[in-house]
Amino acid sequence: MFKYIIYLGLILTIGCSTMVSATENISNTERSIVIDATGEYLAPADRIIFLVNLSRFHENAETAFEEHKQLEHFLTDLLLEEGFEREKITANPISISPRRYSNERGYETRQSVTIELEDITEFEQMQVTLIRNGFDNFTGRFSTSNEKYARDQALKNAVEQARRSAEILAEASGLQVGNVHSIEYTTTRGPVYREAAAMARSEVMDGGMLQFHTTIPVQENIRVRYSLVN
Repeated sequence: MFKYIIYLGLILTIGCSTMVSATENISNTERSIVIDATGEYLAPADRIIFLVNLSRFHENAETAFEEHKQLEHFLTDLLLEEGFEREKITANPISISPRRYSNERGYETRQSVTIELEDITEFEQMQVTLIRNGFDNFTGRFSTSNEKYARDQALKNAVEQARRSAEILAEASGLQVGNVHSIEYTTTRGPVYREAAAMARSEVMDGGMLQFHTTIPVQENIRVRYSLVN
């Protein structure tokens, strides 16, 4: 009998402790709010990134590779003649793999060459130069040299947006926004660009349709937990 009384006392003690802890957790949850927000900054586009795709096909792997190397050297010489600095030209390694086209079997090489064009007004002329010299498999993208500044501004805008959203929800609930408990921040690093033809936001300027004032939307995402007070 004495043992049963001790067991019962322990169960009641543990049960009371668990109820208090659960009540505290519920109370803390009810007094906070979590906001997901995205901030955006429109960065001016002041660069064009060209991605030129090189490829050669031949039934013999060594011949395909050699022809590709000749094409690569030709493009490099062409760009240097056009006044491009070597630092503005980058290339991936050449890849080669078996291919079959209709009844032809052989080997195909592939390589991507990136060209950075700092004067966006030369966008049209660059396309003409590439096509005139046999390079017709390429894409052009607007980019910005102010990526760091643009991301910082987008982050500030995200914080402001999160605060506004929290205040709207708190006011509707009869509460006020208190201090920040925590902030979670995720970002996507890498080059900032948009497709020149479709994705960029453009405004026509004086001087013709090919002269664009283009901006690139740069976004940052955050999650903020605020306390709520009466």
